Amino acid sequence: MRLLREWFFVIPTLVVCVAVASAHHAFSPVYDEKRVITVAGVVTQFKFMNPHAMMFMDVTDDSGKVAKWTVEFAGRLNLSEVGWSADSVKAGERITVTGNPTHTGSPRIFFRRLVRADGTELLPAGPQRLKSIEEERRQRAAQRNQQK
Repeated sequence: MRLLREWFFVIPTLVVCVAVASAHHAFSPVYDEKRVITVAGVVTQFKFMNPHAMMFMDVTDDSGKVAKWTVEFAGRLNLSEVGWSADSVKAGERITVTGNPTHTGSPRIFFRRLVRADGTELLPAGPQRLKSIEEERRQRAAQRNQQK
């Protein structure tokens, strides 16, 4: 009876661990870092979550056929550090997304750049962090030069 009781707790724990582990994956087995594609369409949903934020969009091809695309982003923490929020992308918004496609050719890409209909851009955390670091360096250098 004791063994049965122990398994009663072990099995659900294993199921949860496997689900969490399979939700997170390495970049290179899924996405082709050597290729970059651009798709344009209408956002149907943006999920600001961990381990990766996700966006779903309808992309219409030249023949008028609509395909459901998934765009994978960095995690919520990385995006929020550079100002992203759950409201950064809204359903119904027309956008153009550039990113790395999958190796299999499925309608899924890893986010590199998003351009809104008004021309404003959203970039991943990496480039935005580098720009802000460079700006801080410039400001400190200007302050040092003023003190001389």
